[in-house]
Order: sequence, then structure tokens, then C-alpha cells
Amino acid sequence: MNAEGELSGNSAAEQACDSGSSEPGPQPGSPGGGESVAGVTMDVATPVVEDQDADWIRDRLESVVSLVETEIDRRIVRCSVRLVADPEMSEAHRRFSGVEGTTDVLTFVSESEAGIEIDLLACVDEASRRCSEFDHDLRRELLLYGVHGLLHAIGHDDHEPDAHALMHAEEDRLLTKIGVGPVFRSQPGKGESP
Repeated sequence: MNAEGELSGNSAAEQACDSGSSEPGPQPGSPGGGESVAGVTMDVATPVVEDQDADWIRDRLESVVSLVETEIDRRIVRCSVRLVADPEMSEAHRRFSGVEGTTDVLTFVSESEAGIEIDLLACVDEASRRCSEFDHDLRRELLLYGVHGLLHAIGHDDHEPDAHALMHAEEDRLLTKIGVGPVFRSQPGKGESP
């Protein structure tokens, strides 16, 4: 899968992981690793995110996963989120997408008879830059990245202007439905005003 959300068919969960790795999926032995709420795991590879904030993100992402499951009538077996810093995200972006530099979120998905398995890498440094720019908190921005990656996993795309607008409207709809409210704001020059 590339940074723009194109699906690869390879599950990131099938790759070997260790706690010093930039691999997606839960990492044993890292803060927040292995904690689970009904299929959503949150792994904090960077110490910048407090446990209570990771729990807040995980709990709300679980609500979105449950909502999406009912709307698409498909089971999401697992959704794991690994929060990383720029160096880890840059390495993963280059390795899995062939693109240099960091990005906000990378999505890896596989499907089986049991349902959809989703692994997300979300960049805390990028989220920090964006939430400073738009004056909202880090956990809301990271939750947005989780929802964005989830939507990519179920087939949404944001390459074309119409698809971009539709995907971000869907993010805001889901976040509003679970009580968080809209979070997305486009960067200037990306087709929408902030």
C-alpha cells in the first residue's frame, strides 16, 4: 500500500515485527502494545503520546470500526495502530511506498473469510505539525489518521478531487456520529480552504 491509500494485498501483520521496528502492527514490549478493546490495538512507539491519550484514540476508533462494520456489512477482524515518529514513518514510507520523506498514515490491509485485517502506521510528528497549524489537539488529529486509514482499507480513495472531498466528508460524518465532531482541514492549495 502506498501513502495515498492504495491497497497492496499483503498484510503488514504477516511481516516479522520487533519493538525497535517501523513495521506496522502491534509490537510486543512497547508502551501501549498489546492493549486491546474489541479488536482495536494501539501501540505507541514514540513516548510523545500519553497512555490516556492513546486509550482515548483507541476507544473512539473502536466506535468508528463498529459503526463502519454495520454500514458495510463486513467484519473487521482487527485494526491495529502503531504510533511512530518521523524517522520510523519516513523509513516505512520509503520501504512500502517507494516515496522519500514522512507522511501522515500508511494503511496495510488483508482480507480472509473471517473478515478484514487492518494495520495502520500513524505519524505523531506529522500530527503535531498539523494540529498546531489548525489549533486542535494531538489526539483528535491522530484519531483522524486512524479513521482515514480505516476508510482506505474499505476502499475509499482521495486521489481525485471528488473522491478527496467524499472521503473527508465521510471522516467528518463518522467522527460526528461518535460524538467527536469534524476534524479534517485541508492544507492550503489542496482544493479546500482551511
